[in-house]
This record gives sequence, structure tokens and C-alpha cells, in this order.
Amino acid sequence: MELRQSSPALWTEMAEAFEKKDFLRKLGMSRSDVERIFGGVDWRQVLSSLTPIRSRLTCAAALETFRSLLGHLAPEPPEGWLRYAYQVALSLLFPAADHGHTSAQWDGALCYLQFLQVLLNAEKRALPFDPWLDFAFCSEEELSDSGVAEEYHQLLKRFRGEYIYELLRMSLEVTPFKTLHHIAGVHHVAMTVSRAFKAGGGLIDLGLISGAALGHDIGKFGCKPGERVPYLHYYYTDQWFTQRGLTTLGHIAANHSVWDLEIENLSSESLALVYADFRVKQTYDEQHHEIACLYSLQEAFDVILSKLDNVDDAKRRRYQYVYAKLRDFEDYMISFGVDTTLATAGHTPPPRQDPALMPPGQVVAALRRTAVDHNIRLMHRLGREQLFGNILEAARSEKEPARLRAYVSIFEEYFTYWSAGQKEQTLDFLYELLMVPDGDIRRQAAALIGRILATFRSGYKKEPPADAAPDPEEERPFQLWQEYLDKLIQPDHRLTPRQISMIRYQAKTALDALLLNCSDTDARRFAAELFRHYRRPAETEADAAFALLDTVLNLPLERTEEADRKLLVTFAAWWLVNGDLSQKAAALRLFRHLLTAMEPNSSEWAAVAEAVAAADCQDSTPLLFLQVQLGDLLGLELPEQRRLLAHGDAISSVFLDNLKTATPWVLKAVGVEYLLDQVEGGNRANVLHIATHYSNLMKVSENVVVRRMAGAALLAIAPVLTPDRRNEIAVELSKALETGQAEISQYIPVYLGQFALWLTPRELDEVLDQMQQLLSSASAGVVAAALSTVGSMLEHYSVYASRFGETEAVLEARRRRMAGFLLKGLASYRQSVRQEALRILGEGLFASDVLSYEDKTALFTLMAKKILFLINEQPEQELSFFYTAAALSHIYRFIVTHSIESGPFQFHVPEKAAFFPGTFDPFSLSHKGIVQEIRDLGFEVYLAIDEFSWSKKAQPSLIRRQIVSMSVADEFDVYLFPHDIPVNLATPADLERLQRIGSGRRPYLAVGSDVIANASSYKAAPTPGSVHSLNHIVFRRSSDAEGHEIDADLSRISGEVIELQLPTHLEDISSTRIRENIDLGRDISNLIDPAVQDFIYRNSLYLREPQYKQLIRAGDLDFQFYGQPDRKLWEELEAAVAADQGQMVPPDPRDSVCVLRDIGPRPRVLGFLTMRTVNSAGLYEALGDARLADYVRRHTAGLVGLLTGLYAVHAPGGNYDVGQLLLTEVLSHAMSRDCGYAVWHAPASGTMLDLLERQGFRPAEISGPLPLLLVDMRSPAVLIQNIPTTLKEPFSSDRKVLEAVKTAHHQFQRAITGLYPGTLVLSLNAEVIYHRLVRKIVDLNGVPAEPTKPRVLGPKMCVPFGKILRGNAIPNTVTKTLHTDKVFAQDLRSFGIEAFPGYTPLSSQIRTIRSFRRPVILVDDLLHSGNRIKVLDPLFRQEGVEIDRVLVGLLSSRGKDLMAAKGRMVDSVYFVPNMRAWFVESTMYPFIGGDTVGGAQASVPGLTPAVNLIMPYAFPRFYKECGREAAFQFSRTCIENSRDILLTLETQFREKYARNLTLSRLSEAVILPLSPDKGDCLRYDSNLPASACLENDLKLLLRMQDLLE
Repeated sequence: MELRQSSPALWTEMAEAFEKKDFLRKLGMSRSDVERIFGGVDWRQVLSSLTPIRSRLTCAAALETFRSLLGHLAPEPPEGWLRYAYQVALSLLFPAADHGHTSAQWDGALCYLQFLQVLLNAEKRALPFDPWLDFAFCSEEELSDSGVAEEYHQLLKRFRGEYIYELLRMSLEVTPFKTLHHIAGVHHVAMTVSRAFKAGGGLIDLGLISGAALGHDIGKFGCKPGERVPYLHYYYTDQWFTQRGLTTLGHIAANHSVWDLEIENLSSESLALVYADFRVKQTYDEQHHEIACLYSLQEAFDVILSKLDNVDDAKRRRYQYVYAKLRDFEDYMISFGVDTTLATAGHTPPPRQDPALMPPGQVVAALRRTAVDHNIRLMHRLGREQLFGNILEAARSEKEPARLRAYVSIFEEYFTYWSAGQKEQTLDFLYELLMVPDGDIRRQAAALIGRILATFRSGYKKEPPADAAPDPEEERPFQLWQEYLDKLIQPDHRLTPRQISMIRYQAKTALDALLLNCSDTDARRFAAELFRHYRRPAETEADAAFALLDTVLNLPLERTEEADRKLLVTFAAWWLVNGDLSQKAAALRLFRHLLTAMEPNSSEWAAVAEAVAAADCQDSTPLLFLQVQLGDLLGLELPEQRRLLAHGDAISSVFLDNLKTATPWVLKAVGVEYLLDQVEGGNRANVLHIATHYSNLMKVSENVVVRRMAGAALLAIAPVLTPDRRNEIAVELSKALETGQAEISQYIPVYLGQFALWLTPRELDEVLDQMQQLLSSASAGVVAAALSTVGSMLEHYSVYASRFGETEAVLEARRRRMAGFLLKGLASYRQSVRQEALRILGEGLFASDVLSYEDKTALFTLMAKKILFLINEQPEQELSFFYTAAALSHIYRFIVTHSIESGPFQFHVPEKAAFFPGTFDPFSLSHKGIVQEIRDLGFEVYLAIDEFSWSKKAQPSLIRRQIVSMSVADEFDVYLFPHDIPVNLATPADLERLQRIGSGRRPYLAVGSDVIANASSYKAAPTPGSVHSLNHIVFRRSSDAEGHEIDADLSRISGEVIELQLPTHLEDISSTRIRENIDLGRDISNLIDPAVQDFIYRNSLYLREPQYKQLIRAGDLDFQFYGQPDRKLWEELEAAVAADQGQMVPPDPRDSVCVLRDIGPRPRVLGFLTMRTVNSAGLYEALGDARLADYVRRHTAGLVGLLTGLYAVHAPGGNYDVGQLLLTEVLSHAMSRDCGYAVWHAPASGTMLDLLERQGFRPAEISGPLPLLLVDMRSPAVLIQNIPTTLKEPFSSDRKVLEAVKTAHHQFQRAITGLYPGTLVLSLNAEVIYHRLVRKIVDLNGVPAEPTKPRVLGPKMCVPFGKILRGNAIPNTVTKTLHTDKVFAQDLRSFGIEAFPGYTPLSSQIRTIRSFRRPVILVDDLLHSGNRIKVLDPLFRQEGVEIDRVLVGLLSSRGKDLMAAKGRMVDSVYFVPNMRAWFVESTMYPFIGGDTVGGAQASVPGLTPAVNLIMPYAFPRFYKECGREAAFQFSRTCIENSRDILLTLETQFREKYARNLTLSRLSEAVILPLSPDKGDCLRYDSNLPASACLENDLKLLLRMQDLLE
């Protein structure tokens, strides 16, 4: 900084600095006091030795400059001003008593600090940024979306006010440590990577990471002499932030130890801080001076490992684990474009490879990266108070048990690192869950209450100094335990008895979890609070006493004192005497537990013996069993009790009582023990009866404990059952799964899975066959139960090898089959099924304590790629995201452990790869058979959803992809090829790319012999790089779908050829046969994968769907304009009129005429319209009346189109209105010739007047001999009449349906005239547009308008990119639709252009179009604002697609200008210079059309949520320029029109198919049905007809009629 540039500002700044209010407050002086000291200072002179600033200042140099002023304030301290100022700055951070200095010296030090601050600020402005000295704080823009912006501003204020930077600079000179270099370096690394990470799309709060990095080591200045700074500075950092109310920043700042990574789930901010701190390390130069260095991650690992104390193998493994987490986080950041070398600010994120194409090493890395991604995104939601609150409220409002269980599972996985406030909110929610009906949720919630309390302060609890005062927060978990224990034992008396009982029962679960997870020290305090409730047994309510007795049943006695045990014995003994059966049983069970920790000669032992001997068991077999069992332990005789137990009725009484609902659950539980004791004691006579009894208890018991005990007992007696009896029990339990009841699916599978492993191999495989059938059930509960059973089998499967002596190959094949079942669940379209599969994979397998390390490794290498692929295939929904995050977290831990313990995984990779393209519409068992046969030859198979069979009317590509994915999910080494890599067999460049992506393996192309016989790519002559050069796998087909014999010539294929032949039963499966069966509602599970059948029927796929696109022909309608008609033409027209209507009005020779002809097999005139163009001066001559001419002149301007007659001679059939067609043609022609108005002046019938008024013509307010009507054409409203094109055959040609459509269209026209009175409503017929577009397209492509045989294609391709021509094809022209959609935001204030639901992203679709390698004719119905083309044009240019031209039905001047600006040629059927508004009729009709709403979820499968821009669904902007009455009537008309059309459709559908056309079947009549979006809280009844829904919406609309007033 040059002196002339900076000094005046610096002088002024310095003078102002000493007058600031906050500084005066620190000094305790007034402004006048300071002016007396500094008022006369010549700052220019004082600063002359330091300016201009060209290098870094030293604090000592600054002191010398300021020393003369300090002399006026106070004498210099003995240690010198610099060291004393350093101590004062330290005291501002961490106050300490200072008895050796005067207040004047304190003030002097503050003045020096203020002086230094101004200087260092000037230095920062003058010199380049130095990452070891400077801080690049967040900008206001970066803080705009920060959740800690307020805290961050407070931190910066403290940073300045407490002279922290000045302290850091002084520390470089007065201490041997370079703390500033470390803190600045960490801040620089953290912010550099975080900024790049966020720019690449990562989730991170820049304010949070900046503030945490800035203050992460501030605690080092709080450490006292002799204290271990590396260990204690975390504590002081936490204290500093907490005392200043900066708790959120402090939570991250104080937890930057590398060991904090052992906490499983950390936020991106925590990871970024630990990462930066890890890389910036202090080292020493040759003179042993401390210096800060930036290391790579690996270098830093080596440095730290060399410094760690007492490094043994365990500590080294711990360190390797945390290092692995950091390395994974670094890899994750790199995937977002972060440059971890810090050489740049970041770069474009690297492209992400599809999991299907990844080699094994990349699969493992991608799984790790995916796990990190899910963890960070979940912690982002849970770590933000508002987002956390949203999740908690969503969980609180959830009623579905499975979904509620999911939320609790997520809280179990991620609660550790939450703030204390978040944990307390969660505890409150969990207590509420203790009253839900589902026992498993209650147990899960109670256990989590205990875990949260036990580890309430873990995750951020740091070692305190020896003299640290007790932290009040340390008492909080004990206070909460007291509060919740009281609520568990004595719930609110206003609750129902059942609710109180449910809460009390879970006290034991909460206590068990609490004492299992807390420290020994805390356990004594928690237990002391518990024992307080046992002091007065006589004053305890009976039910509360039972709860207390049951609560301590699993109490870890090694954590109790003798006095505690005495208290429990006394309490139990009192209730053994005075209680009912329940209390007696609980007391005896507690005695049994307490005896394990007693000495036989102790007083407690004697007390228990006395109580047991005297107990009155009231002839209850369970109580007698407990009494005798205790007698055996205590050495008591108890002869009478033993006699009663030996009686033959004892067992039968237990059988009877256990199935009674009135029997207390504790007696049932003891009864289960008694029966097990009988079997273990050698009683084999009743073993089948006992096993059956256990099975029944598992199915019907209301108590979770009884169910679980029965299940465990059944497993215990399994070895003594004969094989046939085992099978009998397994069959009974398997049948129970078919009910789909939640109680059964929760408790039976875990035991059935283990019990089935006692079956013989044949019977076990039969159980697996049944599980496979259940996986295709329509009930998600049944599927989940089957998956859980298979998961249990797989978890315990290792024991099976020793039971029946099967070979390793057989055992492995069964293991693969079971693993495939789980993957099938992961591929399910039902979220609840996917969630269960994820739970089993994560919690049930990779987190299992049962499954061995070796078995986990084998499963991982088998399933890893499939898991990664299937997780990436499915759309993300919030609850499934939570499940996925939890499952990946378990898998991630195993991967890291394996990498540390065993190194890289060893995968089996097939040596060859097969590329199998196909339409797969749908994927059948025939296709699956081919895949299996290819895979079994040693291939890895890639299935490509073919998008190049453009003539087929296939289901949306993503729908077909999902069907294929579900079908082959259980097939290992089979994957779906990426949809964004199109491979056209006719394009050598695509084939070359295919060969490059085979991981070094040259791919084989799998095709049917019918493809080789018929595909144009094979018929063409072989060329270098053509399809003939590839290796082939050819599966022979004897005939095609029509039964014609296939003769495929394989001799032209130069690559290797492997021929396969399908079995006859698979070859007979065809798409046609599948579709026919679907139309008839038959079972198709023998034609397609059974799991897919429900998906197809539930989503109404393939119903009434043609297999091929309909060819649109050019049509037989022809318009011809005659400017000067000759006599011959008039005679022809007169003859046509005479044959139909009689005499026509003599023609005016000044008129031109537009004639509509049918040019088909029977050429004829259909109608004509006469008109001429006049200007203002010619009106009198044209009208023959001065009054009329003057009226028209006053109501028009410029050229006027004068209509003088319209004659409709013949009806052409179909959905055509001759009069309408002629008017549209003539008026659009007139507008293109700059006519601003149209006038009708000719005879007119009532029908004709109605037609004119529907076009917007209004009668003149003056009478004349002929009707006179006028309309303004300068800016018309355009209407596209397209309803018939939205309906399926036979309804699109049904006479009654077309009549309803016609009536609705007339009403729609009238409604639009109400919106824009006097404005032309130009009504365009979509079918006419279609036919005329076809004519233009075939002419451009140089092909005939009629299909040719054999088909000869033109060089260009047609690409419709809007709603036009969907499901249709142009003759002799490749027609490939680009499926786009207008998608509104939820608030309807904005919209975007995206891929239509079910289709691949726009970029993928455009790549497919590019692969055709043809010039493209883009086609749409209308081009005005150009929203679609604006989005698509850059993508076309990016992919290098050659656009021949854009062709539209209707073009405006605005659209034309847009295309000119983009350099695109454009043509149209109709041209309208300007448009006021435009309407596509179907878009305005609910359930028939509309525009989709982003983020909305379909409540009826197949009905995409949409919006129609009418009330009551929306109030669009264009209504504002219309009258309220007209807007209301327009909305009403649209709803009524849609209702009437749908009513007619429903009637005709019922007549034809004898079924109701409900919402679930609407796609059988409407091509792309949609449903008005009602939000996520309301759902449609799929059994209702759409017309009934519209009746309801009409009522809602009528309620809004008051808006008109």
C-alpha cells in the first residue's frame, strides 16, 4: 500500500478507533477523557515509520511506534508492554486475577491492542492474502443460507472485541508456538475445500465451518501452566464458546479431535474441520523452531502415528479406522470437484460412472462414497433444528406402524451426536410412543430412551482439568432419568388402564438399555434413583409393584451393593405374601435372579428361602414351577408342591391357561418355561403338543415377551422333534405369514427362519419355494414377512452345514438363492418392501453378531455390486432414504473393518461380458431364460432397454427398466446397461464405444435370430466396425410372433458366434400373448416374473395398449384458395349446394373463395367460404349501406376480412365440423395478410350465428337487411381441439363419445368468448394439424405419404417434442418422440421443462436421438413463448444433433423471432402474428389432461398428479385480465365438460367390457390420464369413477361463487 493512497484513511481510522463506544466501555472512560489523552496526537507522524505497508508488521515494531503514547498512560510493566498486552488479551478470553498491575497499565495495554488492531487491518488490505496469517471470512452472500449467520456475526464481533487476532499475532513473538499459523492454516484448508464442495452441490454450512475452524484451538490459550494442552484445550474451547452463547459453533469447534471420528455419524462441518486439522500439523525446523506444515492425508497419518503415545495393535487399528473415514470423506469431496491439493478453488465434478459398469474395486469405493453421502445428507437434516423438528413432527403424526418403526430406527442410529435439546425433544416423543398399540415399537422406544439417557453427554464430552468446577450439564441425564422413571412407574392418572399398563411394562426395557450402555460410575447413580421406589412396598399400588418387580428382572447385579439387594428382597418378599398371582410370579422370578449374586449363608439368602417356603401359590402350575425351581436352588424340600407339579393335569392346565386372554402375561411366560423344562427333563410324550402350543402362542399371544419366549423355546426343543414333526410346525408357521398381519410378520420370521434350518434339505428348499411365492404377493406385509424369514435363515445359515452333510456347492447355491430373494426385495416398487430389505441387509446381516466375519465377507463379495446398483436405481423417498442411510452405515463399518483387517476384497468377475439389447415390453420369462443361459456360460450380462425400435408403442423406458430390474434382481452377474449410453446397432461409433466400456473384455452381442433376419443393420453389407464384426450370442427362434418361419443368415457375422436354443415352453412366450392375457385380467405369472405381475396390474400397464404406433396419414381434406374464381368453379359449387341445400346466393364477382374438398377415393366438395379483404375506404362499397359502413369503420381499423357466405355441403365423417374448419382456415389466412378484424355480412341461420359467436363474433349494435357481426383478430385467443387424440380406441372413434366431445367443445368455445369478449377465438382441430404436418414432413423427407412395403425410410427423422403425435408415427419416416413435460412448482408460481414421468432425463433421450445419426425435424403443436425449445436447444447443440428445422402446427411472430435468434429454420401449418392467449383443450380438462406438479406423489398408480389452470385447483395469472364472472364460468365449463365426457366414456366402457371405468382403470380409455393434485394429505379412492371426483370438485367450485360479489 502506498502512503499517498492509504495514509489519510489510516490516520482517520486510527483516530476514530479510540473514540468508538465499545472501546470506551472497555476503558471505563468517556470520550472527553480519551480526547485529553489522544486528542492532540499527530497520527500521521506517529505512523510515518510504519507506512507505507509493504511487508508484514511485527507487534514489537508497532509497540515502538506507540511506546511514547503509552508513557503518558502508565509506567511500563516489569515484563514489558508486549508481554503484558499479551497477558491482557489472554485475560479477555479466559479471565484471571491480576494483582501485580495497576488499572492504568491495564488501560495502556488495551490502548496498544486497539492501535495494533487498526494497523493489522491496514496490513490485511495492503498485502496479498497469506493462508498462514490471514482469514478469508464468509461473505454475506455465503451467510445468506447459513443456519448460524447470527452466531457467526457474534463470533466476528467477539473476534474483534476480544483482540483474538492481535493475541495470535503477539503469540508468534512472545511464545515459541505458532498457534496462529495452525489456526489460519486450518481455516484456509477447511474453507477452501468447503467452498468448492458447496459449489459442486455438497451440503455444508459455510458459516458453521468457518466459525468452528476460526475458534477450534482457542482453548489452547485457556490451558494453565502444567496442564496437558493437547488433551485439555478441547474443554477450554467448549467453555469459551458456551459462555458466549455460541453453542452451535462451539459444538463443532470443540470436537475436532481425530478420535471424534469414532462417533459413527458426523456432519459435513465436523468432518471438514477434523480433515483440515488433520492435514495442518506443527513440526520443527533444524533449529527446533515450531513451524506449521500442510500435509497430504497420507503424510499426516504417518506424522500423527509417529507421535501417538503407547501405540499397540488396538490403538493402531483405531487410528486406521478414523483415517479411513477421513480418506473416504476426502474422496467424497473430490467427487464434488474439490481440489484437495488446494492448487485451485475447485473444478467441475468428475462424471460419475454407472454402478453396472464398475469393476470390483470401484464398487467398493462407490459403496463407501454412497454411505458417506447418505450419512452427510441425513446429518444435514437432523443437525438443523428446523429440519430436525420437521422430521420429528412427521414421525409424531405417522400412524403406520412400519413407517413409525423406521423413524425410531433412524433415531437409534443417529442420536449420538445430537445436541442436548434435540435429545430431550426425542425423549419426549419416545415416551409418547409407549402408548401405541404395537408392542415392538413400544419396546424399541423404551430401549432408545435408556440408550439416550445412558450416553446423553457422549460424543462431545471432553476431559476436564483437575480443578474444573462441576458442569451443570453433567447432572442433566440424572435429572431426566428421575423424571422419566417417575413417568414410567407412575404414569398420568388420566390415561386409560391399558395405556398405564403398557407404559409400566416398558420400564424394564428402558432400565436394561440404560444400565447396559452407561459407565460403571453412572450406573450407581442411575440405580440409586431406581431403588428409591422400593423403600415402601406397602404403600405401592399393586400394578406399580408388579412393574417395579419386573423392571429389575435383568438388573446387572455386579453393579449393585448389598444394601440394594436387601431392599429388593424385602420388597419382593412383601409382595409374595400380599400380592395377586401376577405379583407373586414377578417376586419369585426376581428371587431367582437375585440368588445368582448371593452367598448361600447370607442373611438375604435366608430371607429368600423363608419367603419361598412360605409362599402360597394357589395351585397355579406356573407359580408352583417357580417355587419348586427356587426350592432346588435353596435346598428346600417342598414335597406338596412337587406332588402337584407331577400330577397329569399340570401340563394340560398350562396349555389351557396360556390361550386364555384373562391369564396374566407373566404366568404365560412362566408357563412357557415350565413346558420347556418338561421337554428338557425327558418328557417326550407331549413334545409335539408343546411345539404346536409354542407355535400358537407365537401367532396369537398379545404380549411380545410371551411371543418371543415361545419362539426361543420352540428353537430349543427343535433338536428333539422328529423330522416330520419339524416340517409340520414349519408348515404351520409358514402359513401364518400369508395373513400379512403385522403382529405375525414382526415376530414369527426371526424364529421360523432359524427353525427351518432344522428341516431336511428337501423340506428346507420347499420352504424357500414358499417364500419365493410370498415375495410376489400383492400384500406388502406378506412380502416383508417372507423377506424377514429369509434374512433370519441367511443370518444363521452357517449351522446348516453340520446338520445334514451337504456338499459345499449345494450349500452355496442355496445361500445365493436366499441372497437373491433379499435383492428382489431391494428392487421392489413398494417402498415398505424395499425398506424391509434394507433393514435386513444392514441391521440383520452386516451388523449381525451371529453372522461370522467370513460369511459377511462372502455375502459382501456376492451382493455388493447388486446392492449398489439397486440403491442407485430407485427414486429417493424420505423414509426409504433413512433406511438406506442406516443400512449403508452398517455396510460401511464392515467394509472399513475388512480393509483394515484383511485388505481388499477378492471378487469373482466373469471373464466375458454380453450386451443384450431389447425393447423388453415387457420383460418375460423367455427373456429371463435367455439371460440365465448366457450367464451360466460364464458371462456378465448387460441388459439394455432398447429405444431404437421406434415403430413400437412401448411403455415409458423407465417403467420397462423397472420391470427388468425387478425380474433379474435375484440373478447375479446380470445388470441393466446405463440409459444415458445409447447403443444403436446400426451406428459403428456406438458399437466402438460399447467395446471400450467392457472393463477390458470384448463384449458379445446377444440377439435373437429374428433380429438378424429382419433388422436393417444386419441386412446392410458388412463394413469395418459394423455390427457384423462383433462376437455374437444368437438364440434361435423357430418362428416370429405371427408364426412365420425365421431364416437368419449368420454367415455374414465375422465375429465368434455362440448359438442357443430356448426350451419350447419359454419360446412360446410372446409380448402379444402377455398383452392379451392382461386385457382379460388373467394370471400371467407363468409368462413373466411373478413379482412383476402385481406391478403391472396395480399400475394398469399394457391395458388396451397396441403393440405398435399408429401411422398417421396425410388425410383426405384439402383447402384451396381461389382469388378470382372462374365461372366453372362457381358452377361446381352451385351444383354442390343445389344437391345438398337448394339454391345458393348468387356470388359476388369481387369475392375470393376457400374451398374444402375431400380428395380421397370419392372426391367431392365439402364446403366453401366466400370473402374479400377491404380497407376503411371500401366499406361502403362492400356493405352498400352508409350506416353500416360507418359503424364498422368506428369499430375496426386497417384491413378488414369481409365474410360473405359459408356453405357446408357434406359432412366428412369423424370429428370434423366443415364450417369450423373453413372459418379457421380463412381467418388464419386473413391474419397472415394483416387483417386486424373480420366482419360477417351475409345471410345466416341460427346454426351459423351460433358458429360465428363461438368464434368470438359479436352482433353489431345496429340493424340491417343482413346479419352483421364483427370480431377483433389483432390478438386472438387460440384453442387447439384435441380431445379425440387423447383417447384410446375404440373410444376415440365411438359415436356417442365423439358427440359428447363435440358438445363440450362448443361449450368450451363459448366460455373462452366470455373471457375475451369480442376477440377472435381461433379453434384449430388437432387431427387436421396432424394430417397437414404429415404432408409437410413426408415432403421434407422425400417419401410417399402412404406406407410402403417393404418400408423405405427417408434420410431425416421426425422428433415430436411436446404433446403432439405421442404414440403415433409418420409414414416411411423414423419417428422418435422426445418425451417432455411442463412441470409446475408446488406453489404454481413457476414451471420447468423436464422429462415426462417414466422417461429418462432429457439429456439421455437426446443422446438416443443423436445415435440415429439423422437430420432431425422437430415437431410441436404450437410455438409462441418457446419454453420447451429454449430448454432443448442448448442440449441439442451440446450433443451435436443436426436440426433440419422446427415444424409446428401454429406459429406466432414471437415464436418465429425466437427461432431466427437461435438460427433455426421454422415452418408451420398456421401462422398467427400475435396471440392473446392459447388453450390446449385437453390440458384444461381434469383427469384427461393437465400439467404435472413437481414433487407430488400419485395416490392412484398410473395417475400422475397434475394441475389444470382452472378454479378450484388454481387461479392463474391470465384470469386477472378477465372478468370474475367469466373466469368462474370458464372453470365451471371445463369441469362440467370433463365430467360429461368421462360419464360418456364410463357408460361406453361398461357396455363394452362389463366393468366400471374407475380411476384405477382410467388408462384403459385415456392415453395419458392425470389426476388433479390435492396435496400429500388427501388421496383418491381408486374404486371411484373420475366423474364422481369431478362432481365433488364442482361443488367446491360453487362454494367460491361469492368471489364474484
